[in-house]
Amino acid sequence: MSRSDFIYGKRNISENLIRHLEFGSELSFQEVWVKANPNQELREILKRLPKHVKVNEVSLSKLDQLVPGCNHQGIIAQRILFHSGDKKSFEEHLKSCKGPILIPDRIQDPGNLGNILRTAECFGVETVLIPDRESSGITPVVEKTASGALAYLQVFRVGNLAQLLDKLKKRNFWVVSTADQGSEDWSKVPAWEDLVILMGNEGDGVKRILLDKSDFVLRIPLHGHISSLNVTVATGIVLDRLKNRPLP
Repeated sequence: MSRSDFIYGKRNISENLIRHLEFGSELSFQEVWVKANPNQELREILKRLPKHVKVNEVSLSKLDQLVPGCNHQGIIAQRILFHSGDKKSFEEHLKSCKGPILIPDRIQDPGNLGNILRTAECFGVETVLIPDRESSGITPVVEKTASGALAYLQVFRVGNLAQLLDKLKKRNFWVVSTADQGSEDWSKVPAWEDLVILMGNEGDGVKRILLDKSDFVLRIPLHGHISSLNVTVATGIVLDRLKNRPLP
């Protein structure tokens, strides 16, 4: 098995478990490996596991062998459910989907994508769409960096974004993107729940064809000597401004 077959880290496994116990969602693992003589924090996690989950106490070297090069923090679970939906499941989800919908466009660095997902969940975003092409998938690094956010998000891999934006606009969503040439006037943007929010990739930003599809192209006001932000930081600023601003 490869690293992508596992979920690891105390926070990540705990959040999967909390969502299962408190919200009734399907548990994404059925077998756990934990270091021998686990500490109190790990024992608390083990106490909350459903009875059907198999627990294996193993050496640290065995854990290192299962997920080489990863900071597993003494606990690993074998994945049975990926946090990614197909086109059919997305179409079903869209019938009752509540905005905003976040679309990270071509985010290729797993660390950036994981932090974007973590930031999105903190601001109450529930649905994230990731392009099939030129984007990181939901890798172990993404899951680990997201710090449990994937337990609460609906994440879907999607195809042609330009066509998808047309479909979402027909469902009365408004598309918002950011660019250096955008407007600094955020006051006319509709309500938070009615938005599709596009965030561009680390180097090139949002694709031109997607900017042309956007109802609002905004610019984050900057006041220093450097003219660009890390995409994770930019996502946090955009979500905060859109969620907490006065409505027009």
